[in-house]
Amino acid sequence: MKKKPITPTVHGLIDYAYATALYVAPGLIGCNKKTVSLFRGLAIEVFLYGAITRQPVALFPLIPLRVHKLIDVANLSGMALLTGYQGVRKNRKALVFNLGMVALGITSVLLTQWRKKDRK
Repeated sequence: MKKKPITPTVHGLIDYAYATALYVAPGLIGCNKKTVSLFRGLAIEVFLYGAITRQPVALFPLIPLRVHKLIDVANLSGMALLTGYQGVRKNRKALVFNLGMVALGITSVLLTQWRKKDRK
């Protein structure tokens, strides 16, 4: 089996960039205040659980990588459901942003080396 291209280190860096995009972009694309706050809350959550995951760029490595993966899947499921939220659904830029972030997140999860045997 081919080795997946995203190492835990790279995944951690992607998470920090992902959180930054969730925090900054909605305000720049003209989302209303509630939608901006919603995305900022998600951004803080992504940053925090990334920062406490046992991976090389963690600030406080506490939770296992497999738990991080489960949180990623739950978050992405929730973000996919946000397409039905009025603040996202009725703002084309917000909708495209949200769907793009879901797609990026799914890609990151699918291409990450979650198990030690995947890294050899």
